[in-house]
Order: sequence, then structure tokens, then C-alpha cells
Amino acid sequence: MDRTNPITRLKRILRQLAQNQQGGTTLEWALLLGVIAIPSYYIIQIALSTLVAHYQMITTLNGLPFP
Repeated sequence: MDRTNPITRLKRILRQLAQNQQGGTTLEWALLLGVIAIPSYYIIQIALSTLVAHYQMITTLNGLPFP
């Protein structure tokens, strides 16, 4: 059983995590996904809703009787 100070154990674990280089590439790709793809999704949704509203307005105007 490990009876060392909990703070010392925590420091040792954090030091090991800081030295660990595994998964760096995966993390970089995940950050890229978060910075590019996720905002792009919302921008496309806004553009699509704007186009639908424009189409509905044009359809309504075309349906009005000719004066």
C-alpha cells in the first residue's frame, strides 16, 4: 500500500502526464475539427435558413394577383 503524501502522489501523476507525448496528433486534429468544422456547420445552417426565407418570400410575391 502506498502511504505517501496525497499531494506528492498528485504531483508525480501530473508530472508523468506532462511528459507523456502519446495522442498529440489526435489532439491536434480534434482541435482543428473544433475550430473549423463545428463553426462551419452553424454558418451553413444560417445560410440555409436565409435561403429558405428568401425562397418563401419570392414564392409569396409570385402568387399575388397581377394588378
